[in-house]
Amino acid sequence: MTELNDLTPKHAAVLVASQSVADAELVGKLLQDEFHNVRLSTKPEFAVDDFEAHRPTVLVLAFDTLDAAQRYYIGLYRMSSVVHETRHRVVVLCNKHDVWTVYDLCSTGHFDDYVLFWPATNDAPRLRMSVHQALRIMTAKEQAGDVAPRAAPAGVSGPRTQAAKPLEAETDTVVAGSQASAAQPAQSAASPQSPPPKAVPAAPRRLAVLIVEDDEFQQKLIGRLMNGLDLDVLFAGTGAQAIEQMWEHKPDLVLMDVGLPDTSGVEATRKLKSIGQFGHVPILMVTGHSERNVVVESLKAGAADFLVKPFDKNTLHEKLRQFLPALAV
Repeated sequence: MTELNDLTPKHAAVLVASQSVADAELVGKLLQDEFHNVRLSTKPEFAVDDFEAHRPTVLVLAFDTLDAAQRYYIGLYRMSSVVHETRHRVVVLCNKHDVWTVYDLCSTGHFDDYVLFWPATNDAPRLRMSVHQALRIMTAKEQAGDVAPRAAPAGVSGPRTQAAKPLEAETDTVVAGSQASAAQPAQSAASPQSPPPKAVPAAPRRLAVLIVEDDEFQQKLIGRLMNGLDLDVLFAGTGAQAIEQMWEHKPDLVLMDVGLPDTSGVEATRKLKSIGQFGHVPILMVTGHSERNVVVESLKAGAADFLVKPFDKNTLHEKLRQFLPALAV
């Protein structure tokens, strides 16, 4: 059994796991100021190798969905030969819709702690404190002589001995296997070659536009100009809310007002464009100003184009056609 001798923030191993490089890098940066041994794991085919090489004291699950975090963690226990003997705590990041579900998972010991993320203004200190608390708990247990490894998640018995394969493939097999075993009694020997049911194609995802505007009247006005279009319209009144909506809904286009109560639209654009996962999303600045400095600063921040107030339905639809070619308007 592996003994952990140094559980201080300077030396304790922290592993951030995510399917998104941008998400993992964001979380890693938030932790690296206070924890000096932070590593990232973003490729499913190397997930087991990353865990076994780093042997983390604290595992941070920074996945887009709670379901993906669960699949990853259960997959570790099914595929790794050392996770069963590695003492560690698990912190999972979640959105506001999963809070009660992840609360139940933590209260039953599936995970140890959760942080409401993706994101809010108190994300960084809350996340860091969760990792600090995990290290303190581990230290207290070690001092009390409790060096038992962490219990496996419910329903997982022991490590696999077969050659490792990507966690995504393994967990997909587990899900498919459980469904097949439940359906198997319905098959009879008289029809051993019944054709499998045809897969139902997933419905295409609707396009989404985020309107970042603190004036409720302007929100309603722009939203009304989009009535009848086959897209979802989202709203944010501040720069912080805009980032939260981006993480939660992944919109395809942003209409950004230049003046916001907590920051400027230019600065909010610059912040969004600094997050790798959103770098491809076009941002159109909505302004009543035409000063050269606003235009220059917005373009430097990453804005794709402008909408100058007041604008009408035809002007808006023309911009939408330009940046959302798949949208029929």
